[in-house]
Amino acid sequence: MRTEWLRCKGLAGLFVALIVLAAPAAAQFPESRMYRTEKIGEGIYAFISPESNSPVVSSNCVAIIGDDGVLVVDAGRFTTLTRRMIADIRKLTDEPIRYVVNTHWHMDHVMGNGAIQEAFPDVVILSTAFTRSGIQETAAANIQDMLQKGPGILKSLDGLLQAGKRADSTPISEQSREFLSGERRDLELELSELKLVKSVAPNVTFDQSLTVHLGKREVRVLFLGRGNTAGDTVVYVPDGKVLMTGDLVVNPVPYSFGAYPGEWIETLKKLMAMDAASIVPGHGPVMHDWKYAQLVASLIEAVRTQVQEAVRQGLSLEETKKRVSLESFEKQFVGDHPDRALPFQYFFVSSAIERAYQEAHGAYDLEWRALQ
Repeated sequence: MRTEWLRCKGLAGLFVALIVLAAPAAAQFPESRMYRTEKIGEGIYAFISPESNSPVVSSNCVAIIGDDGVLVVDAGRFTTLTRRMIADIRKLTDEPIRYVVNTHWHMDHVMGNGAIQEAFPDVVILSTAFTRSGIQETAAANIQDMLQKGPGILKSLDGLLQAGKRADSTPISEQSREFLSGERRDLELELSELKLVKSVAPNVTFDQSLTVHLGKREVRVLFLGRGNTAGDTVVYVPDGKVLMTGDLVVNPVPYSFGAYPGEWIETLKKLMAMDAASIVPGHGPVMHDWKYAQLVASLIEAVRTQVQEAVRQGLSLEETKKRVSLESFEKQFVGDHPDRALPFQYFFVSSAIERAYQEAHGAYDLEWRALQ
């Protein structure tokens, strides 16, 4: 089964408060989608999004508080939650949000940019040049595309659920009904939130590294190489040994849409060489060692090895997908959680094989193709 379709002081502080009060009440937002706040270091707070097997997922975000300002890593998917995060940060400090870092261009990490800029007009939004282009071109286009097509998809899902069978008269299982009902709820939430989004791209880009000084606190913004995308950024706070990985690391199931498998492994090696006591992945709980990242690297290597052998044998992409076996890894990632089986197959395996196949032939296709 596949899915039917694939984020101040003084007067400025008052302005922030008015924006938050004008936002939809947090109580109206589904509790199942609310983030939880976790202090992971002195003046460092992570806003951890809940696990979801849906493509409508929001990223983890982190607030790094310094002597004269705040740097936020990623802005999330849902404007309502970004506004709530701004209000929560205001409870922690009187310092303004001076910087936002977009770790990569995917919508669930960047759609909150506009809400932060609305609250702090002078905010500097940082990313690699590739990420900026992705936000300007693909993310913005995807938002408009979903606003146009979403109502029709909702109608189709309603008809499918009402009929209880697919177009070929195949009955929908109870498991499929539950999944599709969840998809419908997520799409409805997505459409309501997209109406609030103001698409804002980064206004400062960097190549390899950039150091931001929040008073005495130093924050390092780094590009270690291609991996999940061609512009992945990581953020490191030396005084707390806290590292934000973006989607180079995603728990419990990695994403591989538009990934660069061979380079991803090398980038992970550089990442794991960093002295980090706390690791905040793009999605999933805070980690304190590299065991999970090592498992991800091993998974990617297993895909590459099997795909390269299939290519040597002259197999087609579809034949290769049938040949690759990742059962032992699936057990480690999915465990006793049946809801993780679908994301493992469709968020990682299918696209990882396709990208490794392209890599083995020496040329990548488009970095991202929105699923229709």
